[in-house]
Amino acid sequence: MIKEITRSLSARLVGVFFITSLVYGFGSVYAVRMVRETDYLREIVGSHISLHAELVLKAIGTPPDPARAQAIVDRIPVDILIHSPELDWSSDPRFPDLATIPFGPIAYLGLDDKSRQDIESWARGLERVRFARYQGHIFAELKEGPHVVVFASPRLSEHPPPDYTGVVMVLFSLFVLSICFLAVRWLVRPIKWIQAGTSRIGQGDLDYRIETTRRDDLGDLAAGINHMADDVRDMLEAKRQLLLAISHELRSPLTRAKVALEFLDDEQVKRNLLDDIREMECLISNLLESERMNVGHTTLQRTLVDLCAMLTSLVGDEFHDEAGRIELKLPQGGVVREVDEVRLRLVAKNLIENALRYTPPDAARVEVELTVKPGMTVLQIRDHGPGIPREHLPKISQPFYRADPARSRSTGGLGLGLYLARRIAEAHNGSLVIESEAGQGTLVTVTIPDFVAAQDVL
Repeated sequence: MIKEITRSLSARLVGVFFITSLVYGFGSVYAVRMVRETDYLREIVGSHISLHAELVLKAIGTPPDPARAQAIVDRIPVDILIHSPELDWSSDPRFPDLATIPFGPIAYLGLDDKSRQDIESWARGLERVRFARYQGHIFAELKEGPHVVVFASPRLSEHPPPDYTGVVMVLFSLFVLSICFLAVRWLVRPIKWIQAGTSRIGQGDLDYRIETTRRDDLGDLAAGINHMADDVRDMLEAKRQLLLAISHELRSPLTRAKVALEFLDDEQVKRNLLDDIREMECLISNLLESERMNVGHTTLQRTLVDLCAMLTSLVGDEFHDEAGRIELKLPQGGVVREVDEVRLRLVAKNLIENALRYTPPDAARVEVELTVKPGMTVLQIRDHGPGIPREHLPKISQPFYRADPARSRSTGGLGLGLYLARRIAEAHNGSLVIESEAGQGTLVTVTIPDFVAAQDVL
């Protein structure tokens, strides 16, 4: 149980806040004591308590005697002002005008109960006692009849040091909060690692692993996500191996079936069956190629290829029956690039097949345009079909995904054509972008950067 508590993130956070509370508590107590010990209020209170009001008045005399008042000033650190019908005297000529001093009751000073009781007991029997804080000094006004005696502490010649208590408390609070922030940030730092890890794993990088140096709840969570990624990778690898094995095994019976069909006498039946077998062979080839690329072990076979000649040959060889429905827009003089000709030819073939499939016979021709830009070559295929709904565009190039769930020869196969095209473009360090709007056709743009690396791996 103790081990679980020490590894618990909640328990650690509670510990941080508990320590913070202790630091704040002791710091506040120390600050209050420091303020009380350095406050000039204690000095004036102690001085006044030592001199009972009657003794003070007797010492000064009635009417007040300036010489006696000066004797008191010499004994304690105060200044005295005497105002009476007979005279006006002060121990310091800088004594402020009484009219400018904001005198008030004892509570005006914000004293605690004990200090207030001490002053009240000292001032008992006087007709009126008032206090004030003014220009950094504390003033006490004593009245008896027409005579007014005012005490000022500390002396007017002394300037109290600036009070930095508030600044110190603010700085101390900021310091403690900064320490708490750093501690909490250290505790929750694995959350960022987990977020980055789950994002990369979710994008298909199943070999990425989250750092698991911590031994707490978040560390256990990171280890659990890594274990889950291992399981998912193993399942996907098993699926790939199964698909590859099945695809290889299907080729042999298909070959035997093609040989057996040659002995059929009915030419129409033979032709239909051969078309079905060819379609199955095409699907199996696409499936094998997609799985080879997805595993990541196939290397591009780059050679110098004239892309204009390749597209012209492709249209003439693969689409000779529908060449009139295709409009080629090629640069003059040819475009020679170092690419994998077989795979790039497959990209163009799949995209043109899709464009022809979804373009009505009476619509405008499918446009196949090759352009050269600084540092890259761009192949664009535009059809004039029904377009692709916007909600399907982010997923249309995923394997086995089709906007039309019906899988027939007239509407497409297993949905591998665009996926293969995208993977081959990415293997060339390029990209495939699909733009479409319902009712306005589709534009597929394949960008192939000029070759700079020594080798590319799919």
